Amino acid sequence: MVRLRQTIAIACLLTLGGLIVTSDRPGSFGVYQREAIAFWLLLLPLAVTVIGLAFGRYWSRWLALAGGIAVLPWAIAMTFGPRYGLPLTRPVVALVASALLLRAMLGRAMFERYEGRVEDVNWSGPRMSLVRWTIVCNIASIQALYVFVAAYQYRIGWHIGLMAAPLFALIIGVWLLAHQKTIGLLLVAAACILFVPAGAYFVWTEASSTGEAILFGAIFAPGVLTGWASLLAFSRPLMAALRGHGTLD
Repeated sequence: MVRLRQTIAIACLLTLGGLIVTSDRPGSFGVYQREAIAFWLLLLPLAVTVIGLAFGRYWSRWLALAGGIAVLPWAIAMTFGPRYGLPLTRPVVALVASALLLRAMLGRAMFERYEGRVEDVNWSGPRMSLVRWTIVCNIASIQALYVFVAAYQYRIGWHIGLMAAPLFALIIGVWLLAHQKTIGLLLVAAACILFVPAGAYFVWTEASSTGEAILFGAIFAPGVLTGWASLLAFSRPLMAALRGHGTLD
């Protein structure tokens, strides 16, 4: 059953990759060219995830779950929201693929197949599930922030910094948190806290509709909430770790 779910997850990731490969190719340079390049570059982490899943690397499950979480809100919005004459096929395929990907990767059996096999780090402690989901949800936020930084059509140029700053903080913080470093949790939590006013200002100045603002919130809420929850859950051991060896137990 685990092998079947692994195969389904890989098939879903390849399907999402196929949607990128078969997307429209703009014929002129400019913002649409930038969008195409940005989405094509997403094939790199997708390929790393597929290879990691095939070889049983524990981090690949996090990447796969994050990919499903990152795609799902977009797919739902494009499937059930206004389509402005665009075909329905591609959003439905993305919706089904992301939902199946999440279903295939969830569960105790898949945890045991991936994180549960790590010998030098205990990912099954009483609070470590929260840390795992903080990592997963903020990897999803990293993927979404990358799209906003690389492909969003900003009306005011410097607003790109509102998205780029938490993106770089989350990249470093998530990497450190995945290695159970205390500073990683602090960076992730700080990015999640600062992202609220930055995101609110971005929505206020850049969002073209209420629906776009709601989608923005739905995309980033899981990462922000898990980041805050981890900071609260580890507040006491965090202080002890800062005075000691600097890792989370």
